[in-house]
Parts: sequence; C-alpha cells; structure tokens
Amino acid sequence: MFNILHNIYSVAHYESKLLVRTWFFKIFGIGALVYIMVQNFSMLTDLGGMSNWVFRSIPSNIPYMTLLRLNVAQAVIAVFLSSEFIKRDKQLDTSEVFYVRPLSNAEYVLGKTWGNLRVFFALNIIALLLTMIFNVTAVQTHIDFGSYVTYFLLISVPTLLFIMGLSFFTMLLLKNQALTFIVLLGYIAYSVFYAGNKYDGLLDYMAYSMPMFRSTVIGFANGATLLNLRLLYLMTGVAFICLTVVLFMRLPASRRERPIWLIAAGVCLIFSTTVTIRHLYGINALKEARKEMIAANDAWGDRSMLLVTDYVCGMTDSYAKRQ
Repeated sequence: MFNILHNIYSVAHYESKLLVRTWFFKIFGIGALVYIMVQNFSMLTDLGGMSNWVFRSIPSNIPYMTLLRLNVAQAVIAVFLSSEFIKRDKQLDTSEVFYVRPLSNAEYVLGKTWGNLRVFFALNIIALLLTMIFNVTAVQTHIDFGSYVTYFLLISVPTLLFIMGLSFFTMLLLKNQALTFIVLLGYIAYSVFYAGNKYDGLLDYMAYSMPMFRSTVIGFANGATLLNLRLLYLMTGVAFICLTVVLFMRLPASRRERPIWLIAAGVCLIFSTTVTIRHLYGINALKEARKEMIAANDAWGDRSMLLVTDYVCGMTDSYAKRQ
C-alpha cells in the first residue's frame, strides 16, 4: 500500500511541477488572483458604493462570490490543462521516464489527476486567503469561517473532479485534442448559457445558476437538494477517472486490473443515476403540489371573501353602538 501511494505521489509531484511551469497556468493564476483582489477591494470598501452592502451584510456572500467567479474561469482552463497530459508527455518524451518504472495504469492516471487537482486546489486556497484578509480588515463586516470551507467543498471540488475526469475520458475516447476542446467547450457553453436553470440545476455542473445562499442562522434553505447535486457531479467525475484507467492502454499487463476499475466506475454511475432520479422525482412532486394549490385556489376563487375594509367597518359600527 505504501509503495502504491509513493508511486502516485511521485507522478503527482512531477505533474504539478510541469503544470505550474507552463506560461498558460502562470498567466491564468496571476490574472485570477489580481481579479480577486480588485473584486474584494470593491466589495469590502466604500468605493463599491451602496451595492457592496449586498455582500458585506451577508458574510457568506464574500467567499461565495470569490469561488463562484473563479470556478467559472478554472472550469474552462482545466479543460485545456488536464486534457493535455497525454499529448504533452509524448511531445516532450517524458512518458518514457514513467513507463520504464513499475507503475500500473491506475497509479499513473491517479498521479496525473492528483497532480492537476492539487495545483488548482492551491490556487483556490490562495484566493480564499486573500479574500479572508480583506474580510478581516474590512469594517462593519462579520467573518463566516464555515462558509469558506463549505463553499470550497461544494463548488470547487466537485467541479474540478468532474471536468478533469470528463476531459481525461473524452481525450482517450476521441484521441484528438482539438476535437476534445470543441466538444467540451461546447458543453460548457451549453451548461452556462442555456441549461443552467433547467431541472432545478441538474445540468449545472459549475453551480453557476444554482441558488447557494447560506444563512448564518438556518444554513442552506435547499441543503438536501444542493448536497445531492454536488455529490452527483463528484461521483460522476470519479467514475470518468475510473473509466480513464480502463481506457489508458499503457501496460497490456494491467488488463487484469480493468474489471476492478470498471466495477468502481459502475458503482459511482449507479450512485449518480440514483441521485438524478431522486432529484427529478422531487421536481415532479413539487409540480404536482403546485397544480393542487392552483386547483384549490380556482375552486374557491369565486366565493365571497371578507375584506379588510369590511372588518374595519364592522369594528367601527360596534364601537359606535357601545358609545
């Protein structure tokens, strides 16, 4: 077990170094952090005008807006960076360095996945720390430490796991990086601009259109639905990573491991399907409840109703008689 974890860590370590050294990620990372600083400076100071009180009066909105906007950008960037590891290894001849080592397909794919994930996780944590610094130094603003952790787990983690797993799987399935970019960017555009509000957020993998307001008193108003939908994309991303291990034809001797990863992918997909069915069932139940309310309202709509003016007039007449 220790040897397996060591192999995964070794692959992840070098993958993280290669990713951080790319100019594409450097430009994105620096640009994202500068944007976060400007956004928080506008939200948490008087320069933002009266509109900044929407964020300052509700502490959870501060980390929420930071991760929401960062999440949209990194979901697109992750497609380019995560789907490139196979092509990059072949171009730079780095794959031979790992191929001669006793690494299984699973260790190699999991190491590559964790190497990409931890770089993006680090960027998210740095962005949250910058936001927290502004939050601490701002006047008339409360700090909701729980929201910093909650939104990171609900927004960033499922989105990155899903889009990276989908990128790996699509890249191996289509075997063409340009076609993979077109398909995935088209899916992202469809999710953001059209399908985000469909089926109460079922197709919104970035949680961009999903209501995620968190009260410091009662928490999330739709906590169960929100947790189910984020678990849906988390488990679907894990399933795509398992299928990537199956499709990754690096070592023919690793074929005996494929049934294990196929079963793992199947379990994750069954879980995701169950959550989807429950969510759709809940939507249909709400629609039926609304229909019943409308029918009940229509049935009593033509009846005479007591008005406030009638009540006031009745009280006035009663008072006059007593006098």
